[in-house]
Amino acid sequence: MSGGANGGLLSWREKLSYALGNFGINLPFGMTNAYLLYFYTDIYGVSAGTVASLFLIARCVDAVFDPMMGLLIDRTDTRWGKHRPFLLWLALPFALCGAIVFWAPPLDGWAKIAFIFGSYTLMGILYSAVSLPLNSMLPTLTRDPRQRNTVNALREVIGSSATVGIGYAALPLIKAFSNGDEAHGFLVLAAITGVITLVCMLNAFANTRERVEVDASVAKLTTAQSLKATRGNWPWIATMLVNFFFWIGFTGHIQSFVYFAGQVLGDAEFTSTLMLTMLAVLVGTGFAGICANAIGKRTTGAIGAAIAAIFTAIMPLSNDHAWLIATNVVAYMGQGLIGGLLFSLMADAVDYGAWRSGYRAQGFLFAASSFGVKLGMSVGGAAGAWFLSLAAYDAKAAATPAVVTAVMAGHVWLPAASYAAMGIALLLFRFQPAYHSREIET
Repeated sequence: MSGGANGGLLSWREKLSYALGNFGINLPFGMTNAYLLYFYTDIYGVSAGTVASLFLIARCVDAVFDPMMGLLIDRTDTRWGKHRPFLLWLALPFALCGAIVFWAPPLDGWAKIAFIFGSYTLMGILYSAVSLPLNSMLPTLTRDPRQRNTVNALREVIGSSATVGIGYAALPLIKAFSNGDEAHGFLVLAAITGVITLVCMLNAFANTRERVEVDASVAKLTTAQSLKATRGNWPWIATMLVNFFFWIGFTGHIQSFVYFAGQVLGDAEFTSTLMLTMLAVLVGTGFAGICANAIGKRTTGAIGAAIAAIFTAIMPLSNDHAWLIATNVVAYMGQGLIGGLLFSLMADAVDYGAWRSGYRAQGFLFAASSFGVKLGMSVGGAAGAWFLSLAAYDAKAAATPAVVTAVMAGHVWLPAASYAAMGIALLLFRFQPAYHSREIET
């Protein structure tokens, strides 16, 4: 690794390159989160029940893979560092797979099921293999908690803009590219996002550096040593639970936008407008670092969780477009307040685990926490599809009261409950009184 052991001030070029790496990774991630359920059920003709099983099984496989990926990161030792090489090695495979999941080859029966299970599972594994190194690289950029807050906020603002941008622009672009074939439009858009992803990841590799040195005695940790870093590490446990509940709510809400607009409101064109309300996440994320430095991370996160839960729960009080836009905007601002701190919270947990155990297992701790992310995505994604399956959803038929109820369950009630649970989980984010080696809010 290069640079001083304590990490100096980061240039804006490096901060921006790190953030753009997250932008590139989030493009295919955001597109699959928002539209893959719709693509499978309404475009590729896969039953909602099959998609529910796919989301549950594939993401559980992905979740199991995450801790192994974390161990691999901790045991990697190259002239580029532990994390950056994966951005170089896996940029092209990840970009290609992001396009393949939106390909609709002329298959039927078990061949079609095998294709979607194989391509989606591989997409999830590759997403972990590129996002985990980028995420867990944060503590190596600098030791300064305030710089981490700033870098992480920038990373989240720019990364979230990819999710928001693709959510808003996808349907109009797909229509423009389709030439009467919506499946073709999906594939063209996915290919374009793949090229952008490739460029952003390679740029992040080229313009970032891992400065914070890992002590040679723990540079290659055993599994037992990595596990010791989790013992009594309540900040890590809290962050894993927050990730779990956050992604249940976020995944359930975002993937049901297209159904909410079309099946509940009867206005499919309103989907893009609703997706645009996710811009408010950027506002919350932008303030996350500032608020955390002023009142502490746990307090900031709790306020964000409360705002997200309350304003998601009151959305059904009216179907008026202005009301729905307003409640979504405020709810997303709340999500941004806590979402903008997730990786900074994890960086603190890495430091705390090293202090308690003597082992700085940042790759393993980030990956193990990501296990909560993937389980949350699995539950949130599968639940929404199961709700549709239980309501006997038919893409070619008019919405029934059962379908409307199913969409509301996935779009409103499950997310609201998840955000409330997320705030409660933050109570566990605490440190021993003797821990005074970092300027971290307790």
